[in-house]
Amino acid sequence: MKTRNRYYNPNPKKNKTGDCVVRAICKATDRDWDSVFKDLCELAFEMKHMPNEDVVWHEYLKQNGFVRHSLKVKRGQRRIRVNEFAEKHKKGTYILKVANHIVACVDGYYYDTWDCGNYAVYSYFKLEDE
Repeated sequence: MKTRNRYYNPNPKKNKTGDCVVRAICKATDRDWDSVFKDLCELAFEMKHMPNEDVVWHEYLKQNGFVRHSLKVKRGQRRIRVNEFAEKHKKGTYILKVANHIVACVDGYYYDTWDCGNYAVYSYFKLEDE
Protein backbone atom coordinates (compact mmCIF):
# COMPACT_ATOMS: atom_id res chain seq x y z
CA MET A 1 0.00 0.00 0.00
CA LYS A 2 1.31 3.43 -0.91
CA THR A 3 1.94 5.67 2.09
CA ARG A 4 -0.61 8.34 2.89
CA ASN A 5 1.98 10.24 4.98
CA ARG A 6 2.62 13.91 4.39
CA TYR A 7 5.58 15.64 6.00
CA TYR A 8 4.39 18.27 8.49
CA ASN A 9 6.40 20.29 11.00
CA PRO A 10 4.66 23.48 12.20
CA ASN A 11 7.41 24.22 14.76
CA PRO A 12 8.42 27.85 14.05
CA LYS A 13 12.11 26.95 14.29
CA LYS A 14 11.59 23.63 12.49
CA ASN A 15 12.96 21.83 15.55
CA LYS A 16 12.40 18.09 15.60
CA THR A 17 11.46 17.64 19.22
CA GLY A 18 9.04 15.57 21.30
CA ASP A 19 6.10 17.76 20.36
CA CYS A 20 3.79 15.29 18.62
CA VAL A 21 0.84 16.47 20.73
CA VAL A 22 1.33 20.06 19.60
CA ARG A 23 2.01 19.08 15.96
CA ALA A 24 -1.09 16.90 15.70
CA ILE A 25 -3.34 19.49 17.30
CA CYS A 26 -1.93 22.24 15.03
CA LYS A 27 -2.86 20.26 11.95
CA ALA A 28 -6.26 19.15 13.24
CA THR A 29 -7.32 22.62 14.42
CA ASP A 30 -5.52 24.74 11.80
CA ARG A 31 -3.80 26.73 14.55
CA ASP A 32 -0.17 27.76 14.79
CA TRP A 33 2.37 25.98 17.00
CA ASP A 34 2.87 28.85 19.46
CA SER A 35 -0.88 29.24 20.11
CA VAL A 36 -1.45 25.52 20.65
CA PHE A 37 1.60 25.16 22.91
CA LYS A 38 0.54 28.18 24.98
CA ASP A 39 -3.05 26.93 25.29
CA LEU A 40 -1.88 23.46 26.36
CA CYS A 41 0.51 24.95 28.92
CA GLU A 42 -2.25 27.12 30.40
CA LEU A 43 -4.64 24.16 30.59
CA ALA A 44 -1.91 21.97 32.08
CA PHE A 45 -1.20 24.62 34.69
CA GLU A 46 -4.89 24.71 35.67
CA MET A 47 -5.03 20.91 35.80
CA LYS A 48 -1.61 20.57 37.52
CA HIS A 49 -0.28 18.16 34.88
CA MET A 50 2.28 18.38 32.09
CA PRO A 51 0.99 19.73 28.74
CA ASN A 52 1.61 16.52 26.78
CA GLU A 53 -0.11 14.20 29.29
CA ASP A 54 -3.17 12.39 27.96
CA VAL A 55 -5.50 13.97 30.50
CA VAL A 56 -4.52 17.47 29.28
CA TRP A 57 -4.64 17.03 25.53
CA HIS A 58 -7.80 14.90 25.79
CA GLU A 59 -9.48 17.78 27.63
CA TYR A 60 -8.13 20.29 25.10
CA LEU A 61 -9.56 18.30 22.21
CA LYS A 62 -12.90 17.92 24.00
CA GLN A 63 -13.05 21.70 24.49
CA ASN A 64 -12.39 22.13 20.77
CA GLY A 65 -15.16 19.89 19.40
CA PHE A 66 -13.43 16.51 19.24
CA VAL A 67 -15.02 13.29 20.49
CA ARG A 68 -12.99 10.26 21.57
CA HIS A 69 -13.70 6.88 20.00
CA SER A 70 -12.28 3.53 21.12
CA LEU A 71 -11.35 0.81 18.68
CA LYS A 72 -12.44 -2.65 19.75
CA VAL A 73 -10.44 -5.50 18.33
CA LYS A 74 -11.65 -9.07 18.41
CA ARG A 75 -9.28 -11.60 19.88
CA GLY A 76 -6.93 -12.92 17.21
CA GLN A 77 -7.35 -9.91 14.92
CA ARG A 78 -4.77 -7.18 14.50
CA ARG A 79 -5.39 -3.51 15.05
CA ILE A 80 -5.86 -1.16 12.12
CA ARG A 81 -2.67 0.69 11.19
CA VAL A 82 -2.38 4.47 10.72
CA ASN A 83 -1.94 4.10 6.95
CA GLU A 84 -5.04 1.86 6.73
CA PHE A 85 -7.07 4.25 8.89
CA ALA A 86 -6.16 7.14 6.57
CA GLU A 87 -7.12 5.08 3.51
CA LYS A 88 -10.54 4.30 5.02
CA HIS A 89 -11.25 7.84 6.30
CA LYS A 90 -10.90 10.11 3.29
CA LYS A 91 -13.16 12.78 4.77
CA GLY A 92 -12.86 14.31 8.20
CA THR A 93 -10.37 15.41 10.81
CA TYR A 94 -8.96 12.94 13.31
CA ILE A 95 -6.22 12.62 15.89
CA LEU A 96 -4.98 9.06 16.21
CA LYS A 97 -3.51 7.59 19.40
CA VAL A 98 -0.82 5.00 18.76
CA ALA A 99 1.84 3.59 21.09
CA ASN A 100 3.67 6.54 22.71
CA HIS A 101 2.62 8.92 19.92
CA ILE A 102 -0.27 10.81 18.37
CA VAL A 103 -0.74 11.90 14.78
CA ALA A 104 -3.25 14.01 12.85
CA CYS A 105 -5.22 12.45 10.01
CA VAL A 106 -7.06 14.88 7.75
CA ASP A 107 -9.08 13.92 4.68
CA GLY A 108 -7.29 10.64 4.12
CA TYR A 109 -3.70 11.67 4.86
CA TYR A 110 -1.71 11.66 8.08
CA TYR A 111 0.68 14.45 8.90
CA ASP A 112 3.90 14.13 10.87
CA THR A 113 7.67 14.65 10.80
CA TRP A 114 8.13 10.92 10.16
CA ASP A 115 6.08 8.07 8.70
CA CYS A 116 4.24 6.26 11.49
CA GLY A 117 1.95 4.48 9.03
CA ASN A 118 2.72 0.99 10.35
CA TYR A 119 1.79 1.86 13.94
CA ALA A 120 -1.38 0.32 15.38
CA VAL A 121 -4.22 2.71 16.24
CA TYR A 122 -5.59 2.32 19.77
CA SER A 123 -8.17 5.12 19.79
CA TYR A 124 -8.96 8.29 17.91
CA PHE A 125 -10.59 11.66 18.29
CA LYS A 126 -12.89 12.94 15.58
CA LEU A 127 -13.82 16.57 14.99
CA GLU A 128 -17.59 16.25 15.19
CA ASP A 129 -18.71 19.67 13.94
CA GLU A 130 -17.57 19.11 10.35
